[in-house]
Amino acid sequence: MTNKNNSDKPGSLDAWLDYIEGLNPTKMELGLSRVQKVISRLSLDSLKQALKIEIAGTNGKGSTAALVSSALSFSGISTGLYTSPHLLKFNERIMIDGTPVSDELLCEAFSLVYDNSKDVPLTYFEFTTLAGFVCFDRAKVKVAVMEIGLGGRLDAVNALDSDISVITSIGLDHTHILGDTLEKIAEEKAGIIKDNSVVVVGRMKPEPLYRISQICKERNASLHVEGVDFSGVFDTKFRYVQKGSSIVTSFEYPKPRIPEICAPVALKVIHLLLEKGYKISGSAIVKAITEVSLPGRMQCVHHSPSIYLDVAHNPPAAEHLRDVLNKKTKLAKRRAVIGMLKDKDIESVLKILKESFDNFYVSSLPTERGEKAQRLYNALIADGVDKDLVKSYSTVEESLKDCLADAEINDEIYVIGSFVTVTEAVKALKTTNIGN
Repeated sequence: MTNKNNSDKPGSLDAWLDYIEGLNPTKMELGLSRVQKVISRLSLDSLKQALKIEIAGTNGKGSTAALVSSALSFSGISTGLYTSPHLLKFNERIMIDGTPVSDELLCEAFSLVYDNSKDVPLTYFEFTTLAGFVCFDRAKVKVAVMEIGLGGRLDAVNALDSDISVITSIGLDHTHILGDTLEKIAEEKAGIIKDNSVVVVGRMKPEPLYRISQICKERNASLHVEGVDFSGVFDTKFRYVQKGSSIVTSFEYPKPRIPEICAPVALKVIHLLLEKGYKISGSAIVKAITEVSLPGRMQCVHHSPSIYLDVAHNPPAAEHLRDVLNKKTKLAKRRAVIGMLKDKDIESVLKILKESFDNFYVSSLPTERGEKAQRLYNALIADGVDKDLVKSYSTVEESLKDCLADAEINDEIYVIGSFVTVTEAVKALKTTNIGN
């Protein structure tokens, strides 16, 4: 991104997206110095005054962020939400009060980042994250809820100081970057914890929790742990339980639309905001719980047969999906349309899920990081799945079309494995007028 010239600056949103795609979206160059340098040049006075919540974790970040931000927005508190990646349109990454930002605001933000980074070689994620910061600043949000993209300590979002840091879960993913043990990954994700801040963590194994608690002590941060300080109980309804120094308080809510595993952490953050004086109404919390979900997270888009979209792409997410399916009444066959990225632990994911489905339709993915269907096919056969139950395709569209042709009215189809897989499936469903 050096030697940029204003005469070459893109104008339309499509031109801007072409430009930032040219920065190589698959390149990961962790570190905060580049982003911090540009932040110091941008006028972000309004964002600096906003309360900032950063959410890290192996899984569950996006759904947790969506519930927290929606409860605030439904209460009339101007709130920005930053998540990644998007499914169909880039604007999905940056929301103001539940609505994707306009093309015009995005173009303004891209232009400002461009003008203030002429001597700074930003990556795709750094450039787009800075644009999100500009959008929040221009919208004068009172609260910014931001999902950490990868890890925590060196992620671009972490260039902003947060008031509340959330770590939803710790699992083995991106081990070549974050470390090959749960403790190392926990330390990287705990890099978002700031001095004298508030920290909320979800259920996790003792080893990563211990490392996080050590870091909280070092930084004088107050720690709230699921299963110790708060918890969620699920039966016909959702009961959120919070433990104080001498009293236990219970709140009853409807069952959430987001994955149940994410709800207790999100509710803890909301209750911390209430304690800070944010006027979040009970009706807004209920509305967020019953209405809000993120696309591609156990999202049902069709009935008879049922079609679910889920971006589960690593072993912890696969285990969660398996557990959800085990609890769910099975009416007929379950069929899986699967495509994955080559840098994921494909063999472990498929080993976890091999007993959960009756038929597998494996697909190659189109991106540079996309894995070929043959690897998925080989992994399933090596794990003992009958080869007659596994079909291989060059595109998600072909695999989904064939799966639909095979399916009976009471069958369930699960499209899983990657954001790319779900995106390709959504496009295919639109061409056939299936899906909402």
